[in-house]
Amino acid sequence: MKSPLLTLSLCCIGILMVYTGGCIAADTGNSDTSNLSAFKERVNESQKYYDEMVVSDPENATAWCIRGMFYNNNYNRYDEALASCERALGLDPEYGLAWYLKGTILTNMEKDAEAEACFRNATKYDPTLPEGLGEPVERSSYGAGGYSIATG
Repeated sequence: MKSPLLTLSLCCIGILMVYTGGCIAADTGNSDTSNLSAFKERVNESQKYYDEMVVSDPENATAWCIRGMFYNNNYNRYDEALASCERALGLDPEYGLAWYLKGTILTNMEKDAEAEACFRNATKYDPTLPEGLGEPVERSSYGAGGYSIATG
């Protein structure tokens, strides 16, 4: 069971989202172009950080999983995200969060049948994840979607 790692991973995700989402940028009165440039610079710095993290500790499944989250969430580079996720699962086949991430990536790639099996594995290996992961929901016309995160 990965409960402590799940908590740590979720905290890292929150920090990543705050820093790459532009939520804490100061209002300096700059134009939108300079704000966009600053945002891109922060995202690129984050990318370097996560890439270096797996180079420095290639046997760390959590590092690979978090790197996969970064590529899935920031660049929509699903192949790169999936490769990172596969590496995490190769290191720890019972890593529930990595199974959940793989399901999310496959959903984004519109591979719903494969995603469903991943969500089942996620709850199998990490019972702290909500039951009902992987239950199909109607895909919106905007693309993303596919599976619910039911709370029981």
